[in-house]
Formats: sequence, C-alpha cells, structure tokens
Amino acid sequence: MKFTITFVSALLAASSLSVADDRVGLSLLFQNGQAAPIKLVGNHSRYLQEVDIAVTSQPSATDQGILPLRQSGEFSGLNWSGIQQVEEDWRSDGGPTFTRQRFYRGAVWMKTFSAFLLLPLNAGNIPVGLPLAALTGFDENRTPADDGFVRRFIVRQMAFGCPAVGNCTGASFVAQGLVQWRHNVNAENRDLNIPQSTAKFRLIWSQQPAVFRDVLVTHQAAGSLPYGYGFVPSLSVVNAPANGQFYQLGEAVTFRVTLRDGQGNRLHPSGAMPTLNDVLTGVDQSGIRYFNPSLIPTLYYAFKHRESNTTVGLLGPVHKLKVANHVVQLTDFFLPQVPTALRATDGWTGLAFTIPPPLVIFGVLPPATALLDTVTFTIPADAEAGTYVASFKGRREFGGEALNRGATLDIKVGTPSPAPFVAATGPCTSCHQGASDISKVLHGIGDRRVRFHVPYGTQL
Repeated sequence: MKFTITFVSALLAASSLSVADDRVGLSLLFQNGQAAPIKLVGNHSRYLQEVDIAVTSQPSATDQGILPLRQSGEFSGLNWSGIQQVEEDWRSDGGPTFTRQRFYRGAVWMKTFSAFLLLPLNAGNIPVGLPLAALTGFDENRTPADDGFVRRFIVRQMAFGCPAVGNCTGASFVAQGLVQWRHNVNAENRDLNIPQSTAKFRLIWSQQPAVFRDVLVTHQAAGSLPYGYGFVPSLSVVNAPANGQFYQLGEAVTFRVTLRDGQGNRLHPSGAMPTLNDVLTGVDQSGIRYFNPSLIPTLYYAFKHRESNTTVGLLGPVHKLKVANHVVQLTDFFLPQVPTALRATDGWTGLAFTIPPPLVIFGVLPPATALLDTVTFTIPADAEAGTYVASFKGRREFGGEALNRGATLDIKVGTPSPAPFVAATGPCTSCHQGASDISKVLHGIGDRRVRFHVPYGTQL
C-alpha cells in the first residue's frame, strides 16, 4: 500500500507539469519482456496511449491449464486469488485441426488498482526527465481519474492442433497473460517532452514495481522523412455511374484508398500501396500495417486493436442495415469479392475486400506482389436500391505512435434518391465523448452504419 501511494503521488506530480500542445501518443508492446526499438521523430511531447504486456509460456504437450504462468515467469509473483475460467472458444485452423482458447478473469491482479510509469533513461540507465504516467484504475469500477478508456487484464490458454471440437489429444498447449490498456482520455494532462538524451524507456507497472521492462529509443529529426505523425485515410470513387446518377445492378464501382499523415502528406504513391514484403521487412517506413495473425487476435479478449486487418467494405441499402446472420467461410476469401451479408437471408448486401488481397495474405501469391490502391466491387444482381456506404479501416504504426483509423463514402445504387439510416440503438455519446469518441477508439470510425465484424465459419 505504501508503494501504491508513493507511485500515485509521482504520477500526479509528473502530470501537473504537462504544458505542451503538440502531443503524440506512445504505443508499447512487450512480449516476454522484449519490445521492438522505438524511433522518435521530432521533438513532440508524448503521452502513454497504448500499453500491452504479454507473457507467454513455452509450448507443452501436456494440458496444464494456466499453471505455467502461475508457477514461473514474469507473472508468477502476482496475486492469482479469484482466477476463474469465463469462456471457451473453438476455431478451425483452416484444415483438419482446431484451436481451443479458454479465457480467465477475476484474479486480484486483474481487478485491483493499477498504474504505469514510463521513465526516460540515458545509456547509463540514469533518468533524464520526468516520467510519463497513466492511471489504469480498477477493472470493474471506472472513475473520473482513470486515464484509459479500455482496460483489459486477462489470461488465456490456447491449445493448437486439436483433432476435433472437444478433443485436444496430441495438441500443443500455451498459456498467456495479457495486460492491455489503451485510449488515454486525459492526454492533455499526461504529456511531457522527451529529452534528446533518452536512450531507452523503462516501463514500471505498479503491480510489479521491481520488474523493469525496457525498450530502446533512437531519435530522428522532423522533416527527415516525407511524412510525420497522424493517420488520415480517405476514399474516392474512380468511375462515375454509367448513367451519371446511380450505379446499376451488375455494374462495377472502383474505390481508391488514399492514406495520409496528419499534415496531409501521402504515405504511398498514387496508384500503389507498399507490398506485404516491404511492410514486413521494414523497407517501407510509412508505418502502414497489414493483417498480423501472429498475435492470435481475438475479439474483446486479445490484441484486436493490433490485428491490422486492412479492409475495404461496401454495404447497403443503409435503411435496411441490421446484424448479419451470413457466415463467411474461409473459401469466400478467394472469391472476387467477399460476401458479408446476403439480401436473401439478411435483407441487405455486404461486400468486402482486404489489402493485400487474400491470395497474398494466405501465401498463394508471393509477399512481393505489387499492390494497387484501388478496390473494385460489382453490385450483385439482387441488391436492393438505396444508399450504400463504402468503408475503409486500417492501422498505422510510426515513430512510436499507433493509430487505427477509417473512412466512409456514400454512393447510390438503383435510385438517385438517398435513403437515410435510422439508428435503432444509442445514443452512443452517453459514454463516447471527447477523447473516447467512437471516431477515436476501436477502428477509429465514427460512422455507425459500418459493420466489419461478421460471423466466420472458422469460429465455432
């Protein structure tokens, strides 16, 4: 308790000295104590925006549940009292086997007060400036003092290679503890300048004050790259309707995706996107990210904010939108366009396309395959007339900043008359205001008509 009081006092003292107005959020990911180096561009003030700590056990042929985490490793010294399984999830691996996930919550370390300090250190491990601070608060009782809009501390056990649902004979078992915190709603009171002499950041979590998690830091001058911080996607239509008013059934419509930084600088040349290979190897420095399955992202529980599933969608008519029942199968991703909702069963039409295309993501085509910045949809023959909304979602990680952002654009199909969307739920602004506005959290899309989450045949 004495440490907690001292820790909070340090947080508040550091926060009270925040004066900068050119702030940039910091994203940190530690996996078994390791983090990729961060290159800070320019001399912006910084604040903690996204902190993820993942501790993963070694694969085992024996199902030990989450015992490996409790007995050894970074999280073994935490208070595990109250831990219990809350959910089980089965997914097809795309072949003859399945992955089982079991999720656990309720441990004391998951529920009690928590906070972060990020210390700027020089090469000799000497502090060179005030620490960045973030109050993560409690798990179940949000208070006005909490800095993060999302606080998700959980544990999962994953069983890979199960021969059937309900049978994990011969599987490989891994346990993973996750501390996930993001979307700082008090950034204006938490930002500080980082001295140029900073050679590393040291993250200290109040639950483990004696555990140091370090990440190397380098500095690059502002203007040394053709782009800076921020992420602003946009959509435009390449081909106007043949009749000049609206798109007909069976007609193709091409959308161009343009990605810029916060100052309007392009992140890619017109007509092309960086290849998957250039993104994976770091040849492309723009920070554009593509689908990353290695973290095993799972809705609500784990790493969905880092999934980077860059997607363009088209759905409508907007006055008929509701939750879709159509189940997208793995084979659907190899069609010219992925159906996400069918008029016959859902009452509306949904289509999607990923960047890179599925053939590249799944390795059928090489990762060096050239990528366009355009996506073409063909309006299905049974599509109902009305207003349709095109959408984009993507992620950029640049200079320590990570942003999920999106864009939307309306077109008319089968009629020149617009049809309004009337929300059946809400108002979302009861919770989502200011820094937690829907346009700033989740996919970074404020348009409530957009639906990217649909059932997949691999998720049972």
